[in-house]
Amino acid sequence: MEKSYCVIVFLLFCLFIEDVVSRKRLYLDRNNVENSDGKIVGGYNTTIQDVPYQVYLMLQMGTDYYQCGGSIISERYVLTAAHCLTGITRIYVRAGSTLAMSGGTQYNTTRFRQHPFYNPMNFDYDVGLVNIPGGIALDGINTKAVPLPKAGAKIANGTNILVTGWGDTTENGQVSPNLMGVQVPTVSNDECRKSYSTLTSRQFCAGVPEGGKDSCQGDSGGPAVSTDTGIQLGTVSFGTGCARPGIPGVYANLAKVRRWIKRNSGV
Repeated sequence: MEKSYCVIVFLLFCLFIEDVVSRKRLYLDRNNVENSDGKIVGGYNTTIQDVPYQVYLMLQMGTDYYQCGGSIISERYVLTAAHCLTGITRIYVRAGSTLAMSGGTQYNTTRFRQHPFYNPMNFDYDVGLVNIPGGIALDGINTKAVPLPKAGAKIANGTNILVTGWGDTTENGQVSPNLMGVQVPTVSNDECRKSYSTLTSRQFCAGVPEGGKDSCQGDSGGPAVSTDTGIQLGTVSFGTGCARPGIPGVYANLAKVRRWIKRNSGV
């Protein structure tokens, strides 16, 4: 089963929701997409000062709420996964906090958009933008925009990326109240197609052969940033299970959708 890393909250909404479990979009075949449970696996506790571009998203769909991650790309825009935005009516964004449910500053907005070519069957073009009309206060310490790659830039095999979020720490586990990070190397798309035959050029993969390190449910939409350059190369998209041996995670390749991001955010 393949995961996509959003988290549903089975309680009435309040500003500090504490009881969350993950929503996992599973791509089984073209006629069977399900939801089930997924956070950073094999990682470590980190702080918002180490990754000040990271934000926590609580997404409202009717009376249900979902968890995703996102990244600040400018004062007015947050980047996330397109699949996080499907069916959503309002988004609550917490910026500047190491903790998912407290601290920092919370913003809310109804302005967001998915990439128009987003395909829920294979998660192609899995990127979306969230607009914060009043702007996020960027202090350079707890809140800071992350740089994005140039359009068409290539990702070398073995590029080390830092993935952060508040998702599950084990497959079908529990979400984390504290921000976590994990570092994994990218693998070639040819190699990754052994696990995901539908992989496209708008996607890339990262993981270690022995497993044990990965993003997981609840991390969807969060940033995958080069540890060498500090440039965000991808957003957490989906995968089969979490941290399984020989099966990497899949990320949206931002260099391949860079022009769309520029046209719709000015960044």
